[in-house]
Amino acid sequence: MKRHTCLLLMTVALALASGSGRAAGTRGWVGSWSAAMIRSPIPANAQLDVPQAARPLADQTVRQMVLLSAGGRRVRIRLANTFGTRALTLRAVSVGVRAPAGNGSLIPSSLHALRFDGAASVTIPAGTSRYSDPLPLAVHAGDTLGVSLYVAQAIAPSTWHPDSVNDNFISVGGDYTDAATMPVAGTIDSNDWLSGVEVEPEVPTSAIVALGDSITNGFRSTVNTDRRYPDLLARRLREVDKNICRHAVLNAGIDGNQVSAFYGTFGQGQSMRKRFHRDVLAQQGVRAVLLLGGINDIGEPTMVAAKQHRSVDGDLLAGHVIDGLRDIIGQAHDAGLRIYGATVLPFAGTQGAYSAAGEHARARVNDWIRHHAGYDAVIDFDAALRDPAHPLQLRPELDSGDHIHPNDAGYRAMAAAIPLQLFGCARRAQAAVSTAPHPRP
Repeated sequence: MKRHTCLLLMTVALALASGSGRAAGTRGWVGSWSAAMIRSPIPANAQLDVPQAARPLADQTVRQMVLLSAGGRRVRIRLANTFGTRALTLRAVSVGVRAPAGNGSLIPSSLHALRFDGAASVTIPAGTSRYSDPLPLAVHAGDTLGVSLYVAQAIAPSTWHPDSVNDNFISVGGDYTDAATMPVAGTIDSNDWLSGVEVEPEVPTSAIVALGDSITNGFRSTVNTDRRYPDLLARRLREVDKNICRHAVLNAGIDGNQVSAFYGTFGQGQSMRKRFHRDVLAQQGVRAVLLLGGINDIGEPTMVAAKQHRSVDGDLLAGHVIDGLRDIIGQAHDAGLRIYGATVLPFAGTQGAYSAAGEHARARVNDWIRHHAGYDAVIDFDAALRDPAHPLQLRPELDSGDHIHPNDAGYRAMAAAIPLQLFGCARRAQAAVSTAPHPRP
């Protein structure tokens, strides 16, 4: 048995032996879906030649389709104006369950207006977020909700999540929040202002947050099929005995995102270490974190350096990634969360981002993750997806074609590589669970 495989088994066993009552979950509010928000427009960066902005809206309804990973008897949503410079007013907001016909249509009997302190409209000051009032609506894990926002004034969203990996719908002019089927003027592949959906479960449930970059966000997976690795992990968890496995999985991935962004924000969004509180700790019912990051701290500075006709130092790149990961591990443990670290995937052949120095940095980071990081367990995505014949590359059948992002089969392999015992979801593991403190880095 290879050394990294032994390490994985030992760290899994250690996490189980250190168990925690946290895994039992809560009957209070629990996140069922989330999107990590960033500022719009996105400045030109290592991957964007020109700024990228959210689509402007005026007297229109935007209907956003979100996949729930936990069910409950009541629902509420979270709207974010985090990066706004002025107050945001939405005249009407509603929620309903997607109809089998798709294309943004909802089941009429499930469609309900949402209220905010009893009012139909809501104004969210700049730099803040706002919850809706709880809505009595029974929903289930695996349901897709349509959340409809009516924007009366002309405005371009300043707080959004680009690349939602599914189609959301914009109406022709008018308020269609009360229409199960609305006239569609177009689609967008972003989430505008909608940062979370929470449920009040009938049985104790907890949330797992997947923190990462475009690989966590599911870039290059098939649109509208829910084949991102966190979605597939949630599906695996639902297939286990529900009496012992009640977990939501929240996606906090952002395309181009960096762990530390030591050399500057060359990608999108605040670094993972800076946004950890907002995108992980602020989630309701969170008990564990899956952390995959570092490839953009390696590849993006490499791309910038190449444009400036200079080279990068692999040891320095690795050191900044490790510093960032260490800080995130400390934040998680200080908050009483378990944190599971994933090795960085191979990326040889990636145009512009790959270099010998970058590969040296990735090897150093992965060695640190496997042997020194102090994670509660290590998930070896590198071992699961690398080509045995060419270990610096992704397996061809798991490669989306750009040599850095998995395809649908690759995302399935990632989800399958995560031991469900980490979350108390294997019967044979139950006897090993105790309430002893987890190991510290």
